[in-house]
Amino acid sequence: MWNFLFVGCQNAPPSHCNNSGATPATNIAATPTIAEKPYITYDGSKYWLQVPNYETNKTGPTSGYNNAKAVDFSNVYVATDSDSAATINAKLDAGLHLVLSPGIYNLDDSIKVNKANTVVLGLGLATLVSTTGKPCIIVGNVDGVRVASILFQAGQVQSTSLLQWGTSDYAGNLAAPGVLSDIFARVGGMNDPSKYEVKT
Repeated sequence: MWNFLFVGCQNAPPSHCNNSGATPATNIAATPTIAEKPYITYDGSKYWLQVPNYETNKTGPTSGYNNAKAVDFSNVYVATDSDSAATINAKLDAGLHLVLSPGIYNLDDSIKVNKANTVVLGLGLATLVSTTGKPCIIVGNVDGVRVASILFQAGQVQSTSLLQWGTSDYAGNLAAPGVLSDIFARVGGMNDPSKYEVKT
């Protein structure tokens, strides 16, 4: 029933195809291409968005903070859940990276990422809700996009997808692939807060 997959893990069990003698497992010794999740640092005077570099044939964890490109926060838009999709898209179109502060973003349109190497990073598991049936995020046919730490939620209008990444006629770029980190999706979430109000 279970087949555990280990990719680039140190001390992982060897590959094993059935339940006889060991648990089924698939072991791929090295990860062909990977990048750690973006993160934010503070140097005592200003904030930086750290965008980890790609690593190839990777085994084991990444150590230290020297494997990332530091982006000044003048190149980052920090959104709040009162921002409209149009406001956020205007900032992305201007070439800014996007940090979503904690909150529930009820989107009437998709957040559209059409510039290469853009970072979209949620804080506090920022929640994007599709209120019109459109995908919460649409990534165009561009390379190197990072999307991380976001909860996608279906709204009351049926959605065919909550995240759309490229089109079927675009193969992408093996040297600069898009990377998803800590992404979650749910259906049947708290779409009507009044039903969940705590009364004392």
